[in-house]
Amino acid sequence: MYKSKLVILCSVIFMSLTLLLAGGCQQSAENASAAKNNVTPVAPQQDKLIVPGSTQFLVTLNETVESNKNHVGDIITGQLAKSIEVAGKVVLPEGSNVNMIITQLVKGGTMKTRPEIAFTIKDVTLADGRTYSIESSQIYEKGRSHTGREVGMIGGGAAAGAVVGALLGKGKGAIIGAAAGAAAGTGASALTGRQNLVYSPGEMLTFTSTQPITVTMRR
Repeated sequence: MYKSKLVILCSVIFMSLTLLLAGGCQQSAENASAAKNNVTPVAPQQDKLIVPGSTQFLVTLNETVESNKNHVGDIITGQLAKSIEVAGKVVLPEGSNVNMIITQLVKGGTMKTRPEIAFTIKDVTLADGRTYSIESSQIYEKGRSHTGREVGMIGGGAAAGAVVGALLGKGKGAIIGAAAGAAAGTGASALTGRQNLVYSPGEMLTFTSTQPITVTMRR
């Protein structure tokens, strides 16, 4: 009787140990599997391509820029009108957003002050959010003095109005008086306002990079 109980007890202990060992092995396997699944993925390999200095950037202006309304430090926006390629790969796609900054500005005076404006590329942002700082040449323009414009209008009369009209038609950097075309002959100078350099939306601007640009590309 005693031996039978002992045998039963040993069997129970053996089964319990077996179950514990099996559970431990299963847990270890699950932990190993979880650890395997939680391995940090390897970052995709990337190539670094260099956009050389002296690369031309063609930019379409998004907004109006005026020497008599804007200020030094203003950010003006545009878009790349042509993709930039390196070794046959597009690194800065057409349509990428371009930020430009006004670096110099003089408002046109009513008598002798000549309006001036200069701006350059600040950075380019791609569709995926990558932004690259750009160092480039400047767009710079200096207008005529108001005195010089008076002399031309007094001497030319209606012909001077036709010249102003032609400038207005061209749009890019046109020198616009507040009352251009509103008067002719010797009395015209009394009606004109401040000289103003104007760049309109849709105008194409050409900049040249002055420093290389490193662009990262996924392989």
